[in-house]
Amino acid sequence: MVANSNPPSRTQATAPHRLRIWHLINLLSLDAVMVGLTWQLIFTLEFLDRFPYPIENLIIGIAIWLAYTADRILDSRNLEKDLPHSSRHQFHHQFQTQIGCLWILTLGLNVVLIARFTSAAQIKWGVLCSFFVFLYLLNSQKNFRAVRAIPKEAQAGLIFAFGVSLACWSSAPPKIVFSLFTATLVTGVLFSINCAAVAYRERQLDEAQVFFAWTSNRVTTLTPIAFALALEFTLILAMLYFQLVSTFITSCLLSSTSCLAIAIIANQRHNENQTRNRNMPLTRAPEIRDLLADLSLILSPATLVALRFYHG
Repeated sequence: MVANSNPPSRTQATAPHRLRIWHLINLLSLDAVMVGLTWQLIFTLEFLDRFPYPIENLIIGIAIWLAYTADRILDSRNLEKDLPHSSRHQFHHQFQTQIGCLWILTLGLNVVLIARFTSAAQIKWGVLCSFFVFLYLLNSQKNFRAVRAIPKEAQAGLIFAFGVSLACWSSAPPKIVFSLFTATLVTGVLFSINCAAVAYRERQLDEAQVFFAWTSNRVTTLTPIAFALALEFTLILAMLYFQLVSTFITSCLLSSTSCLAIAIIANQRHNENQTRNRNMPLTRAPEIRDLLADLSLILSPATLVALRFYHG
């Protein structure tokens, strides 16, 4: 299905949305935090054979929230409110002062936690990941062409995967480094596909606000996402065939990728069944089906984690 190339109307209006729990989860970037904590659990179980320590969950959860909130604050600074936009960008634009103050306080808290409870090796890997996040945020605002050769969604997905695996990198023995690198890379591809699916769903909003995305300035179809899903399945099966990692993490990746593919198809079919010429709401709030992609990265691997411990 080809994206609509007509520019969004400036005069469209919409009735106010009733605030629901999944709206708050999306507005506050808690969906990203839940995905991150789920996959940190998977990586520590796979490579360290233990649960994440509570302080590890707290630090990485806060770090994910800080990164996502910073990205949304920066994007919403120059929001054109008379053009179609997402409710999360409107939220961060409307409350940017309050959220900015909260962000600074939360950053200070995380710095204290890191200084107090982490080792020098963990800090070293954390600084490296923070550097990548800084480059990503800088690039998304300053438009460095050399970096933008890599789609924004791929950058975000790979950095996210590196972040959720940080606890492993700081203490990984040399014999598992290659397996850890492979698992991180393949997980990064999965997260990148999720980001690309979100960008495809919001392509008209990004076009209206001139936000940089892989859908920018092109006639967009789902074909690149389909190819990316095929690549992901191939990489997972290759990891399984060559026994690079255990069946646990490959099962988590395979189930999440399958559920993500189903979610993308379901969303696309829903969009095709809508009236083609309907007006786009000025502010688009997330519907529960929009969160299916994130849920596919949480529920299926969480179920496998539960089954792993149920069967011992």
